[in-house]
Amino acid sequence: MRPLPPTQRPNWRYIAAEMVPQWCPASARDMHYAILGCEASLFGDSTAAAMRTSVISCDRGVVIIRCIRGTEPDVETVLATVTNVEGAPVALHPFATSGTIHGLKKKITPRPLPSDEGNCEIGNNTYRILGISGQKVDLVQQGIKQTTALYLNTDDLEDF
Repeated sequence: MRPLPPTQRPNWRYIAAEMVPQWCPASARDMHYAILGCEASLFGDSTAAAMRTSVISCDRGVVIIRCIRGTEPDVETVLATVTNVEGAPVALHPFATSGTIHGLKKKITPRPLPSDEGNCEIGNNTYRILGISGQKVDLVQQGIKQTTALYLNTDDLEDF
């Protein structure tokens, strides 16, 4: 089977979206199923199939999504409706669109991996500081049954 000539190939667009919280352990497959579920419920199966959305990568808090040219506004609308991936609460914020993955990766600023920056005690609970970026502070408490996450700013930490 011969490859299609360039004029008959689909025109793809690539969208980069920030995953909040960045430390959420979501795989590309789980993210793909979450996006497809929201897409089908929002637009229906036939329109979702016409968009041909797929997740290219999902790491370091950035998700790269591929879609057909002209459907970028609809895909960005779908990304706003994603609320959880495999039971973990997640929000997706699209911030860049390009015609090639190479051009899209130029627009992505490298984000540092979450690291242990210390611990913080609030009341009787001890929280691990995942990251401090500007005024935002991400705290997480690992429990036996659940994980508790807090999102504060530096002014709130001074009160404790």
